[in-house]
Amino acid sequence: MKEQTFNEWLDTLKSKANIVDVVAGYVPLTSKGGRYWACCPFHHEKTPSFSVDEQRQAYYCFGCHVGGDVIKFVMDIENIDFMSACKLLSQKVGLPMPEFKSKRHGENTHKKKERLYDLMKTAARFYYDCLVSDGGKIARDYLEKRGISKSTAVTFGLGYSPDYNKLPAFLKEKGFNELEMIEAGACAQKEGKVYDVMAGRLIVPIIDGMKRVIAFGGRVLTSEKQMKYRNTNDTLIFNKKCEVFGQDTLKKYKLKNAVNSVIMVEGYMDVISLYQAGIQNVVASMGTALNVKQAEIVKRYSDTVYVCYDGDTAGQAATLRSLDIFYGAGLNVKVVSLPDNLDPDEYVKERGVENFSAQLAKALPLFEYKLRTLAKGYDMKVAEEQGKYVVEAVKILKTLPSPAQIDAYIPIVSKLSGLGNDTVRRQLMQESEFSEEGAPTLLTEKPKRKDGKYYKAMRFVLYALFGGVEDLRFDKDLSLYCEDDEHKKLYDYYRQNSDSELSVDDLISLEKQYPEAAEVIATGRIVNEKVAKTYFFDCVRALENEFVKKQRKSLLKAYTESGSEDEKTQILAQMSNNQKKK
Repeated sequence: MKEQTFNEWLDTLKSKANIVDVVAGYVPLTSKGGRYWACCPFHHEKTPSFSVDEQRQAYYCFGCHVGGDVIKFVMDIENIDFMSACKLLSQKVGLPMPEFKSKRHGENTHKKKERLYDLMKTAARFYYDCLVSDGGKIARDYLEKRGISKSTAVTFGLGYSPDYNKLPAFLKEKGFNELEMIEAGACAQKEGKVYDVMAGRLIVPIIDGMKRVIAFGGRVLTSEKQMKYRNTNDTLIFNKKCEVFGQDTLKKYKLKNAVNSVIMVEGYMDVISLYQAGIQNVVASMGTALNVKQAEIVKRYSDTVYVCYDGDTAGQAATLRSLDIFYGAGLNVKVVSLPDNLDPDEYVKERGVENFSAQLAKALPLFEYKLRTLAKGYDMKVAEEQGKYVVEAVKILKTLPSPAQIDAYIPIVSKLSGLGNDTVRRQLMQESEFSEEGAPTLLTEKPKRKDGKYYKAMRFVLYALFGGVEDLRFDKDLSLYCEDDEHKKLYDYYRQNSDSELSVDDLISLEKQYPEAAEVIATGRIVNEKVAKTYFFDCVRALENEFVKKQRKSLLKAYTESGSEDEKTQILAQMSNNQKKK
C-alpha cells in the first residue's frame, strides 16, 4: 500500500474537522443568512461581525479582518503553530496523526516526544501530591510566607520534591525507564545512580501553549549553599530560549478577555504574584536573555509589551538588551521602572496592585526610556558632558523610523541635556548622510523591491528549505545559484542549521537582520500547498537553467575579448560542456 503523504493526511483532517463544529467549541454561533455568526473571539465587540461559512469551510471577521480555514482558526484561538494545530484538531476528530518522518534525519521523534510529555505530566502530579502531603509542610510554609494562596498553587500546579530518590522510584512504578527519565530532564545520573535533579526544592511546572508540562523550575527551600533557582536542562521537548513561563495562564485569560498588552517579567514568582493580585496578562523570560523566538510568542497575544524587569542593576541591563529584540519583532515597547530596586513580586506585595498599575501607566516608550537611561551616565552640570550626551543621544534618534518621530524626540534630548533644540538639530545634520545636492538626509530612501525570474525562484526555494514545504527531501548544494548577497547568507544559515528542524519561524527571526527573509516568506505563502513540492523542483530547475545561461554568456564574452588562440580553444571546450549541462 502506498504510504500516505502529509498533504493527503491534511486533506483528510480538513474534511473531518467541520469548521462550524470546531468554532462552536470556543464561541456560541447563531445561524443567519446561510452563515453562522458570533462576537469575534479575537477582539471584543458588542455586535457580532465574526462569520463562519460552512460551505467554504472558512471564517472571517468584518471587524478586525482576521480569517482563514479551520487550521488557521485553531492556530489563532490557541496561539499555537501549524503542526500543533494539526495535532489538536486530529485529537478532536479522532484521526490518528501518522508518524511522518523527519525531512532531514529520516527518523521520527513523535512517539518519543509523546512518551516524554507523559513522563513530565506524571512527575508534575507526583510533585503536587508531595506538596499537599505531610512531608510537604516545608514547601507549604514557604508559600505561605511568600503570600501564595492554595488556589494559586493549584492554578500553577506547584509541587515539592522531598528527596533524590522518590521521583525515580515513582516513575519506575508507572512504567518509565531510567533513560526516559534522563531524556526528559526530570532526572540525572551520577556514579551509575539515577536521582531527582530538583530534590529539596519547591517545584514550578513550565507548561507550553498546548498545556503540556515540558520542564520544571525549582526554588531551593533550605539555607544550604545551592543555586537559588534551577531549571530543567534543554531536552527534546524543552528549549528554554523558545519558551516563556505563564503562557498557559495567559492563554486562558485571552479566551475571556481582551489582551491589549502583555507584561514581560523575569521570574516565576513575579508571574505568580502578579496573577494572584489580578494582573493575569503576564509572562516571564525565566531569567534567560530574551531572544527573538520569545518575542514572537508575546506577539501572538498582543502588539504591545510592557517590559518590567527587576529594579536592580542586572535587571536594568537585561531590560536594555531586550528592548531592541521586542522592537525588531514589531512590538510597541514600553518600559516599567519600579522604584527602590524592587522586583514586581516584591512591589505588588508591599505597595499593592493599584500602585503597580500606576507604574504601568507611567511606563516610558522605548526611545524615551533609552534617552533617559543614557542621560544618567552624564553630569549635565558640566558643559563637556552635555555635549557628549547629545552626540550619543543623536545616534539613538537616528534609529527612529521617520523624520516626524525624530523631531518629536528632539525636545526631550534638549531638556535632558540642557542644550537648545537647534543645537540637537545641528548635531543631527552633522551625523547624517548628505545627498548629492548637499541637503541632510536623516533616513535613506527605501530600496526598490528586487524582482525578476531569479528572485521569484530563489525566494520560494529558500522558503521551502526553511520548512515551508512539508515532507521535502532535498540535499543538493544550491550555493552556486545564490546571486543575491542576502540569499547567500540565508542559505548559509540553512546549511549551518540543517541538522535541526528549521521552520518559517526561523525566517521570521531573521527578518530584521536580512530584509529579504520577509520577501521569502511572502513569496512562499502565495503558492498553493498542493502544488508546492512540484513548484519547488521547477524553481530549482529554473535556477539551474539561469545559471547555465549566464555562464554561457560570460564565456561568450570572454571568447570575443580573448586574443589568444589557446585561450579561445579552452573557452570553446567550456562552452561545449556548458551546452551539455543545459
